[in-house]
Amino acid sequence: MGTAQRPSLAAELRQSLAADFAVNPYRSDRLVLAVWRLGQHAHGRPGAAAFALRRVHTVLDSLYVRAVMGAELPRSAVVGPGIRLPHSARGVILHPAVRLGAGVTLYHRVTMGVRGAVGPPTAGDGVYIGPGAVIAGAVHLGDGSSVGANAVVLEDVPARATAVGARGRVIERSASQAAVTASSGLSDVHDGVGEGPEPVLPPRAVG
Repeated sequence: MGTAQRPSLAAELRQSLAADFAVNPYRSDRLVLAVWRLGQHAHGRPGAAAFALRRVHTVLDSLYVRAVMGAELPRSAVVGPGIRLPHSARGVILHPAVRLGAGVTLYHRVTMGVRGAVGPPTAGDGVYIGPGAVIAGAVHLGDGSSVGANAVVLEDVPARATAVGARGRVIERSASQAAVTASSGLSDVHDGVGEGPEPVLPPRAVG
């Protein structure tokens, strides 16, 4: 049996944008998505046309997505259909190897990257990630899970669970730092788990 022929770049792009635009009604959101999806569908394709489109994407990405929106949305990232980008993905930083399922919501200033040499994160379908959240390392966000605003996620989040709060822990102190702490009469820094701003979570259906 022969191998099924891959749809044309234009057909793939139209299909992706139809799903994305259905959940992103604002022009600025759609412009970011159009640039990002153009790069994604041209990425890895052979031929002169795909090569030219990658060059076009590089220019648009540099001038608008990065310079204006302050976002890093790599074309190598694997992203399912129907992604929501409230606030046009301003300040969103994604590792080039991030994988996101369908119907993911990414608020502004979200960071998804490696932790040392470990990572990057992945997310299932219908995941909600609130503004300012950081997901670092080989973390998986299960289907339908939520990450609250400014949360720092370093471990897997089970399906339909919610992760909130910032994690901070002193892992090493120099002698000079210890001396400053002792002379000031301040106690050691604690881990701060569960503290921080109130989480911003998606509305849940009632009934």
